[in-house]
Amino acid sequence: MTINPKVFLVLIIPVAVFASLLYYGIFWNIYIATHDYSPLARGEEFIGAEGFRELFSSVEFREAFKRTLLWSALLVILGNLAGIILAASIFQFSSPRKRNVLTTFFLYPLSLSLVVVGIIWRWLFDQYRGVNILLDNIGLNPSWLEGGNAFWSIVLVSVWIYAGFSAMLYLASFYNVDRSLIESAMVDGAGTITILARVVIPNSIQGFILSTIFLALFAIQMFDLPYAMLYLNPFTETMVMYIFSRFTSLYLYLASAAAIVVIAVSAFIVIPYALYGIRRWILRGAR
Repeated sequence: MTINPKVFLVLIIPVAVFASLLYYGIFWNIYIATHDYSPLARGEEFIGAEGFRELFSSVEFREAFKRTLLWSALLVILGNLAGIILAASIFQFSSPRKRNVLTTFFLYPLSLSLVVVGIIWRWLFDQYRGVNILLDNIGLNPSWLEGGNAFWSIVLVSVWIYAGFSAMLYLASFYNVDRSLIESAMVDGAGTITILARVVIPNSIQGFILSTIFLALFAIQMFDLPYAMLYLNPFTETMVMYIFSRFTSLYLYLASAAAIVVIAVSAFIVIPYALYGIRRWILRGAR
């Protein structure tokens, strides 16, 4: 297959522009991370990797780093589990209208601003005016947003937000499963659960990969939700919140160093899948 040179230029120019802006930002960030620079002082001092050494020697950053990775792991596990259950439930309906209505219903939390969601759940988790009014009737009165409970409560809220998105990705994969495989299983007497467990889900690996990547990235970049619910709280501080606190305190080299760590972790997740997709595209084009 040959590509028209004019079409190639039309496509490559915007890609080159956006890539240039992206990498300019990354390299400028590296520059700031290696220089003790402050807008309040004149000049700047080259400090090399000192900012990174200071960063990883900081207990606050290490805790934020571990908390972010834990949040990512929990959101991937619980989000995928909830997504599969929702997608499998919606997939059972033969009516496209019912499927669309249910998909829209579960996607709705994602359409809301995370700040709005955070404020709503902060009210719901209020110990005296939220869901505890109902839980009091059965002898329960958990402190949702106090101490270490705050982290687990916000993780649950993030699963509630992104479960519908995960379900949408799984549904897209379910619809692409070869119908003949499902029909063959039905002829062999397989039930609905068996077909889902042994035919549909195993042939939806693409949905699992995409869901895992997006959920992990959502958790790594999490800022709006915990900030809206508890502001700068040490029990819910993520790497992005650490960057924000250092940036607003004018420790720009620390903020930039932490941003480079976030970029590196995100690239570690995205690049293998990108290479896998490019490899499949090249192999498919070679056939």
